[in-house]
Amino acid sequence: MRWSETSITETVIAHAAQAVAVVPFTQRAEARSGADWIWWWVDDTGAYGMLVQAKRVNITDGTWHFDFDYRTRSTQRLQRDVLRETAEALGVLPVYALYLGTGDYRDWYRCSVDHQSGHCPGCEKRSISLMPEILACSLINDAGSTYASSVALEEIWTPSTDVLWLSPGLKIQLSPELSEFLRTPQEGVRAITRSMIDRVLQKRSGMFASLSPHIATTRLGEHDQLGPVFTDVPDDTGHFGRPYFEHVLTPLLHAPPAYVMDIMADEIDEVALAATMPDNIAGVLVMRPPGAGQ
Repeated sequence: MRWSETSITETVIAHAAQAVAVVPFTQRAEARSGADWIWWWVDDTGAYGMLVQAKRVNITDGTWHFDFDYRTRSTQRLQRDVLRETAEALGVLPVYALYLGTGDYRDWYRCSVDHQSGHCPGCEKRSISLMPEILACSLINDAGSTYASSVALEEIWTPSTDVLWLSPGLKIQLSPELSEFLRTPQEGVRAITRSMIDRVLQKRSGMFASLSPHIATTRLGEHDQLGPVFTDVPDDTGHFGRPYFEHVLTPLLHAPPAYVMDIMADEIDEVALAATMPDNIAGVLVMRPPGAGQ
């Protein structure tokens, strides 16, 4: 693939503009040099926020490369550190949009149990896939590991029918509400949230790290019907180095932030909003999953 991450992002926005509200921060040079986008998924049940950074795959002799350890030219900081810190400040999940090219480029590697020979629809959907940043590592180096750690953008709102394996020690740390959320298929914004936590839990199931016996409380928004949906979550870290339940689930809110509501009402001041955002933000996308209404 010869396109840069920026040009591919602009192409995606152009094709999605009829289904989303797009607020580009056109005054910023960063918007033309690979800056990150805030994505908010919104429906009648709530909102889920992401900070999305584009990464395109380069395949050499069957090995996939994403350059997760890229350093910015101006500061020599790891780009993913900036992504993570900015997402934390904004209260959203850091996510990579993996641009995987065509099925031909990927040699039509088996995408799932439903894989079809020839031009597989599932493989075609995989051209753009989303992966939580917390899963990015050097072991994401082929089709199998990439597909296991990500979800096709076109299927991110599809209700999951997978049966998650949770250790007995982890199950007893789940609140009744969180247990129900993880055990039953979700729709809309909650299905999108499930697609992210499911990938993390799948990776956690293969780790041998011991569980913490404690339950952490996400205090932001506690007893607040505008704040996080899940306030009591396990503080297990696995080998991720941070409490992954809080990391992935805190961006699921009962209601979107005020600036998102202003965007939806077409009452946003782009310049004023840009002034409140970190310099590496290129803009905001607000999207409704299919079936979420208008």
